[in-house]
Amino acid sequence: MKTFDWLISEARYACNYCRQKKFRCTREFPKCGACKPWPGPCNYARDIPNTGTSLTTTAVLANNQKPDDVQIRLQNIENAIQDLTDVVNKAVVAIDEISSTSLKGNTILQTTSADDQASRLYVGKQNSFAVLDDATNSVHGATGNLSSSLQQSAASELQFLSTSLTTAVADNQLRGNSFYVPSKAQGYQLIGKFLESVGLGDAFFVPPSEEHLLQVLFNPGQVVRKSWIVYIDYMILAMLSEDQSAETKGFRNNVKLALNDSRIFLEPHLVHLQTLILLAIHGEDYASPSLSWMLVGHACRQAEALGLHLSNSPDFETHQKRLSLFWMLFAVDKSCSLAFGRPCFLPSNTYGTVVLPDFGHLTRFQPRSKSADGQEQSFVFGAHMFIARVKLARLTGDILDLASNTDMISKRDQLETDLTEWQTQTKHLLDGILEGERASSSPNQLREMSLGISTMTFEYLHVFLVLTRADPSCVGPRLEAAREAISLLPSLVSNWTSIYNPMTWHLLYFPFIPFFVIFENLVHDHAFISTTTKQHDIELLSSTVSYYSSIRNQFQLLAPLCERLKKVAKVFHRLAVVLVGGHGTSEQDKELFQPIPDGDVSSIGTLNSNAAMTVEDIQVDLGDEIGVDLKQYLERLPADLFPLQSVSLGQISTGNVTSEIMNSFPMGEQEGSRGTKRPFDVMFDWFAWDSYE
Repeated sequence: MKTFDWLISEARYACNYCRQKKFRCTREFPKCGACKPWPGPCNYARDIPNTGTSLTTTAVLANNQKPDDVQIRLQNIENAIQDLTDVVNKAVVAIDEISSTSLKGNTILQTTSADDQASRLYVGKQNSFAVLDDATNSVHGATGNLSSSLQQSAASELQFLSTSLTTAVADNQLRGNSFYVPSKAQGYQLIGKFLESVGLGDAFFVPPSEEHLLQVLFNPGQVVRKSWIVYIDYMILAMLSEDQSAETKGFRNNVKLALNDSRIFLEPHLVHLQTLILLAIHGEDYASPSLSWMLVGHACRQAEALGLHLSNSPDFETHQKRLSLFWMLFAVDKSCSLAFGRPCFLPSNTYGTVVLPDFGHLTRFQPRSKSADGQEQSFVFGAHMFIARVKLARLTGDILDLASNTDMISKRDQLETDLTEWQTQTKHLLDGILEGERASSSPNQLREMSLGISTMTFEYLHVFLVLTRADPSCVGPRLEAAREAISLLPSLVSNWTSIYNPMTWHLLYFPFIPFFVIFENLVHDHAFISTTTKQHDIELLSSTVSYYSSIRNQFQLLAPLCERLKKVAKVFHRLAVVLVGGHGTSEQDKELFQPIPDGDVSSIGTLNSNAAMTVEDIQVDLGDEIGVDLKQYLERLPADLFPLQSVSLGQISTGNVTSEIMNSFPMGEQEGSRGTKRPFDVMFDWFAWDSYE
């Protein structure tokens, strides 16, 4: 047979592929019917001994040479081993390359992630939130190395607060690169609402012209000073209802796009300045204390560059607005500096003697009201409140100087006296004005004036708590101040539409300062506190939880953060109740101990804190906070913390008695079960300002 004839004839055995798959092979050369559709080779290993040569060469060898079967089989084995060795070597090289690439990619990813993480911001030694360190020490001192989820949850909440206060992260995710433009009908409707509200800031801010207003609403891309977009759209954003989600997303995106214009932060201009201070005070998206502090810092530097405090304007009204805006900025600066223990941007020794605005001009600082004949009415409450706030800011500046200058320690007593005197005079003055203007005031004005008095009292108590923290002789007055501050919380519930309320982030975070003062006292001194006092303090902690429920309804954008802060207060309220051995007396306290729906533990009524508690009582007390090993939990507690009746601990199951406290934050209004993740499985970072949204 000729070589060519052999090549076109059929193979003796089936090809490797058909043999492996048990197909009926056509045994054609160069490919059988099953292998023809595929690009790979068709190997006839049993017909061709040398798989390392070409098909033609092996065919000729197979035709001309007749080696015995043993040699062919040995050759096949050697070839198979060699092929396997080559494959393994190639695989090892490929795996090494993949591992190297993956490791390099992970390194880059980790580096990027580390770079993207928010920096831990500096906080001074004497700051408003130093009380959180006290709370941390109190928790550790009371529970030791306790491994229960209650203690873990408390540590997690403190970590969350700390992170909120010591990081500044702005949400810069954009929905698109183009501005949102409402319809003509909707736009003109929003303009009407804007004009009704913009007058609330008439004493401080220069309003936009009609041309600017129309351009911002209907042609935002052509606006030269993008700060007008931020100023107008953010006020509109605050006025939108919850069912206007599309409009809310659109205007929020407009604000973020406009803030990408660096000139707002780099070029000193009055419009830029008033936009920054608006966001710092009322911006829900920028309600983090650190973000607010950064905005205030930019505004203060622009105010200095513009000479906002100087009388260089020939127009009286413009000059008065600039002065009023300067003193507002001065007061906000002192509040931020006290919160973080950082130096002021506008120090009192430099600007403390700047002339105050004209009293007549300050009477514009009031809610809008008209008399029966339609004429605008003028009230003096807002003017006196503004001047009182400036005086408090000056005192706050002196307190900040005290913290940074050890030579002034001797002046602490004098500052305490001056602060108390300021409070006495201010409260007497504002109460008298409220009574004098009551007959001619509308219900809304009366509510605003009451809110203003509560705000001033709360701010005084806040400053007093910071000033007296290191004074051992003021432990009693400090505790009473904390109780008074918590009792004021229901009267502080408000939103941006009020003009006499605190800054947004003050409403969110400052309640925790008196809250933890009371908590610390309960943890350390509960053995020496009367039952009535303990129940009263537990009630105050419970009212803080209720406060966050109320404030949540006031802020559309901050609702998730309010819910998260409510959880912080709720965890420490429960922890306090457990540590003092009581259940509280109010209906709110009873509700807080209701088990989640799928739990088997039911709440029980009020117990005297001196009464003996059964293990079952403790089980109910801990509710869904307790970990999986209650026996271990109880054995680690101090012997005198829970007076137990004689019950065998062996009767307690070591299984999971209820669903554990949720640590992932809900993004909307939810009731009931909060999830099952353990707190340390999803640990939050402490000292955000969040949100935490």
